[in-house]
Amino acid sequence: MRTTLILAVLSSLAGTGLTAFGVTSSGGKYVVDTDGGLIFAVSQASGDIVSLKYRGNECQDKSRFSQIGSGLKSGNVVATNVGSDVVKITVTTPTLTQYYIAKVS
Repeated sequence: MRTTLILAVLSSLAGTGLTAFGVTSSGGKYVVDTDGGLIFAVSQASGDIVSLKYRGNECQDKSRFSQIGSGLKSGNVVATNVGSDVVKITVTTPTLTQYYIAKVS
C-alpha cells in the first residue's frame, strides 16, 4: 500500500485562551480545535474534511470534501493524541493512507 501524506494542518498561531486544544467526537465527526483560530472536522465514516473554519469563517468547499477528486467516500478513521500537543487523524483506504495533523504552538 502506498502511504501518502496529503494534508498536515499546523497551527502556528498563538492560543487565544478561549478554547482548549484537542480532538472530540461529535455527530459522526472528529472535531479538532487548534486553539489558534482553526477548527476542522473530519467525517468518521469517510475521512473527508467536512468543515474547516478559520476564525469562524467556513473555508471548506462543500462540493469536494477532502480535496481529492470527489472525496474519499470511505475509510478506516482513527484519531489519536500524540503527547499533549499533537492530534493525528489517520484515514486508511485500500489504496491510500491520509493524515491530518494539528499541533498546538
